[in-house]
Amino acid sequence: MPTFLPRFLILLTGLALAEPGLAAVYRDPQGAVRFVVPDGWRVRTQRQDGVRQWKLVPPKADQRERAAIDVLIKVRPARGNESLDRLARRLKKGEGDREPALSLQYNKTEQRLFADVREGGFVSGRLWIMRREYRLYQKVGRKTMIEARCSATAAEFGHVRRALSSICASVRPDKP
Repeated sequence: MPTFLPRFLILLTGLALAEPGLAAVYRDPQGAVRFVVPDGWRVRTQRQDGVRQWKLVPPKADQRERAAIDVLIKVRPARGNESLDRLARRLKKGEGDREPALSLQYNKTEQRLFADVREGGFVSGRLWIMRREYRLYQKVGRKTMIEARCSATAAEFGHVRRALSSICASVRPDKP
């Protein structure tokens, strides 16, 4: 019995120290989606072209500027002939400035497609920048698609990979 108490106190101390780094779950008040929000990040809700969107903003200015972190989640109408099979086939091949997906995870039973993609593009001053992006597509019913894009510059991606992965992989329809 005496060895139990010190182990228990060590466990409680570890949990107390770990708590500030834990993420919270954001639930849309209208019941559309839920996702993990890392500690310190902010969620901004917006509407663009009639589509509800959630933009996540990292806590540090250098993450927003140097790493050019961009996290956008939206619930939109599914396009007429849009299927996850077609999206997966398209992402497996390079297209324009996008390389073939580094990895694809397609769960047909949940109607979820998760991809790791690299894409290049010119920014101001004709500077070529590579971006790395997690993409999530999930069909909800026949007429709705949840789409999440979590990206950063390829050079800085390693520093924020875990946060971006946890956000994008956690996006789910929120069934009340």
